[in-house]
Amino acid sequence: MNPKSLRQFVLMSAIVAASGGMAQTPVAATASAPPAPVAPAATDWRETYAYAVGMQAIVYGFPVVKNLQQRYYMVEKPVGQVSMPVNAWYHQRNPGTSNDKYGSSIIDTLLYSAAWFDVSKEPLIVTVPDAGKRYYGLQLMEMYSDIFGYVGLRATQNKAGSYAVVGPDWKGTLPKGLAGTLRSPTPTGMLLLRIVFDARDKLKQTHDLQDQTVISTLSAFASNQPFVASVRDVLDPGDRQKDPLWFFTTLNRGMTENPPPAKDQPILASLASVGLGPNQSDDLSTLSEPTRAGLRRAMADGLPMLAAVAKSGGNAKIVNQWAYGQANWGRTADSNDFLTRAATQSLAGMQEHHIEEVVKLRAHFDSQGKPLNGADGKYTIHFAPGQIPPARSFWSITLYDERYDLAANEIGRYSRGSPDAELHYGADGSLDLLLQAQAPADALRSNWLPTPKGPFNLFLRAYLPGESLIQQTWTPPPVTRN
Repeated sequence: MNPKSLRQFVLMSAIVAASGGMAQTPVAATASAPPAPVAPAATDWRETYAYAVGMQAIVYGFPVVKNLQQRYYMVEKPVGQVSMPVNAWYHQRNPGTSNDKYGSSIIDTLLYSAAWFDVSKEPLIVTVPDAGKRYYGLQLMEMYSDIFGYVGLRATQNKAGSYAVVGPDWKGTLPKGLAGTLRSPTPTGMLLLRIVFDARDKLKQTHDLQDQTVISTLSAFASNQPFVASVRDVLDPGDRQKDPLWFFTTLNRGMTENPPPAKDQPILASLASVGLGPNQSDDLSTLSEPTRAGLRRAMADGLPMLAAVAKSGGNAKIVNQWAYGQANWGRTADSNDFLTRAATQSLAGMQEHHIEEVVKLRAHFDSQGKPLNGADGKYTIHFAPGQIPPARSFWSITLYDERYDLAANEIGRYSRGSPDAELHYGADGSLDLLLQAQAPADALRSNWLPTPKGPFNLFLRAYLPGESLIQQTWTPPPVTRN
């Protein structure tokens, strides 16, 4: 991929801002960024009130704003290689590298396929192949970043079949013989497919499975006609250069297209009192100046707050400075946990898995609580005998730079884990991973995970995790600075 184009993609599409919504400041840079200036005290109660409601709106609506931007720059005005119409796949054909600048903690041990779906007019039929024993996971995300279904190794035992994806209010008759029906809480959303490959130079079987995963409209499927997607007109996000309230402009458009559930009506009534939410105008210039001033202050404070929550792990369980992925990831709306949904689920990535599918642990700090930094020294992760992460599919530790992209290094190695047959284990079953910028002695290179000469962070993933990981009783080893 073209690094320059992908960097432009991030700057325009990923709302990972840590300073007043300025895209140039990535989330992970907040620790070193200068403190934001203190806003002057409001002289009008309407400004204070709009500020309070605006902060609530940022926490509640961040995912739909981010997803509208991501979709726009993948569908209507694609930047780089990621380009597809609505209801069509974009297949990643090569494993991820440090040139992929998405700011969303991609993994390099499998291939992704992504599709932005729209079932507002009619359902879709997604046909999947028999994937055998390989990890194959199709994840369905609604527009507020929660997950409403899976098809694949764990959920459907990798059996071939066709599944209907229907909208929140759809009623009708589906063809006989479908393997299942998945109802999206929102009219639009994303399909995200992950498939493990055999090796970086052995990708054909994974490519075949990608090609055999087919999206069709219900009408085309029922008439046995091929479906060719062509729609690229999607909602435009607010103009970040010209609109000082671009976040809330995008919010109103996104929430109108994707109405929140009825249970959230009290929140929506509060948002509506300052002109925000579904069916509200996207011309915020008509609001009173005190209200607009309060909303500008909310943008200046709210986005950095979400970034700080994401970096701290939020309300996650912390063990040896590893933050366990929160148990309600992918189901946050069920418990009204909108802060988790916005920060650790959406901002730090894009969506997160249900824990029975994947358990994740994030580390930003070493065993002494100091930020991980390749310029400061060398690190070791020691797995004692019996401490290897229990996973029925695979486990890995992936290293990211401060922008949550794969960290560039001279050998193009971004992770270590069970897919790596060359790992050297001790005679007692222990395992030592070496994290450092310089290459170690040849005998240790198979266990080396290169770091940048600067800040980095780690993601430990276990696909189809064991029960101790699901229950968060498994103890991850500390990242020890040598």
